[in-house]
Amino acid sequence: MGEQGILILYSNEKFAGEIEYTFKVLFSILDLPYKILTYSSYSSEVTNTLVVSYGNQKPSVPGEVRLIHIYASDFFGDDYLTQTSLPGRPLPRFDDLPVIYSGNGKLNSLLDKSDNLIKTNIDIIASSFFMLTRYEEVIVDERDKFDRFPATSSLAYKEGFLERPIVDEYIELFWNWIDSFNPGLKRKKLWAGKKFAVCLTHDVDRLRKFRLMPPLLTLKRVLFERRESKKAWRVFTDYLKAIGRSMEDPYLIAFDRLLSLERAYGCASTFYFMAEGEDYSVSSSDTKALMNRLLDERNEIGLHGGFDSYNDSTRLNDEKRLVEQALGAEVIGIRQHFLRWKTPETWRIQEKAGLKYDTTLSFADHVGFRCGICHPYQPFDVLEGRILDIWEVPLVVMDGSLFGYQDLCLEEGWQVIKTLIDTVEQHRGVFVTLWHNSSFYELEHPGRLDLYRGMLGYVASKDALRSTVLETLGTWQTPAI
Repeated sequence: MGEQGILILYSNEKFAGEIEYTFKVLFSILDLPYKILTYSSYSSEVTNTLVVSYGNQKPSVPGEVRLIHIYASDFFGDDYLTQTSLPGRPLPRFDDLPVIYSGNGKLNSLLDKSDNLIKTNIDIIASSFFMLTRYEEVIVDERDKFDRFPATSSLAYKEGFLERPIVDEYIELFWNWIDSFNPGLKRKKLWAGKKFAVCLTHDVDRLRKFRLMPPLLTLKRVLFERRESKKAWRVFTDYLKAIGRSMEDPYLIAFDRLLSLERAYGCASTFYFMAEGEDYSVSSSDTKALMNRLLDERNEIGLHGGFDSYNDSTRLNDEKRLVEQALGAEVIGIRQHFLRWKTPETWRIQEKAGLKYDTTLSFADHVGFRCGICHPYQPFDVLEGRILDIWEVPLVVMDGSLFGYQDLCLEEGWQVIKTLIDTVEQHRGVFVTLWHNSSFYELEHPGRLDLYRGMLGYVASKDALRSTVLETLGTWQTPAI
């Protein structure tokens, strides 16, 4: 290879920012040396022996140069940011790989390979950009009752690839093209020498199950609506014990169980606290004591953005300030409450607040890869046309998605979790999972603690980095924090 590694050429200078951004993300994961130029600035005197080009026409390169040419689709064109720019359905497939955007090359198939030349109509640049930026969420005006873009409205759900990190699949395909020319390049392990990473996270919505009136209402609801009288009386007994202080509240004691379990499996977690939770204030002495205890166990504390903070800059700034005052330290990361999100405004608000990473982006109503990727990356603002100064660490699995919205039984949920862990391992990514402390109250959610224990055992049996989100980002080959 030449001193500059792989040379990237592209022709569409009007969308230079979008195209260069996408190549940057792909190569950050491949961890390969590259240089990027426009067609107009390319000189055949450049010494690279492997060139990747992207455009409507194949560039002229010396005969000894090995060339991968990706024919561009019409995505980066006059219809950009309009309904017409959305991909048609059904999507074409290449060996079962969904191709979101197809190029305009006159080829007999999606891929044509000869000795020194690969030509393809698989537009991995437009397709990856579409997923990474959540482009469709800007164009498609569909929201649920919480103002969230639902999984069922996404192309990934409709085309059946939501549980596949399709951008990572494009990256692997791209690597196969590169490697087929035997350039002698080697990919590195990304996670402090481990094969992949696992981040256990917990959103703290409530600290306690029991207060004076809600348990009585809960008892009535269980008795008369669900007719689970035996369970209701057991809950009521726990209520009497908790308010009589002969038993610690089950939502609060969940922290002891989590710390004990995660310590046993060599894990650390990230806990996201609200400035004002459903039943706690971050400024109270009890909450501060809990946060300090979690920090003493080498966990991370982040901000759980309040219900309306996803599109309110002033509110989010105030919440961040209150949590920082309680911690006596800077808050680095965030997850939005209820996974409420507006693309790209929420990223902008978080960036403006000085947050360094977000880990909100999974769909509430279905687990999987909302951004099509299981690696950290910097998002791109499609409306302002710029890379945002924040990192997205995509969430993969939330307990409420599996057992609430999707209404899976424990065995079904475990099979989904196991498959997603294996998928992330295959792509050398980060498996981010969210379990609320309220999930570990056995009377409400029987079996979930055992399932969580099984998940920890499964990841502990693998070559995985098991750390906080912040520490995991710190091992990323591009300086993130």
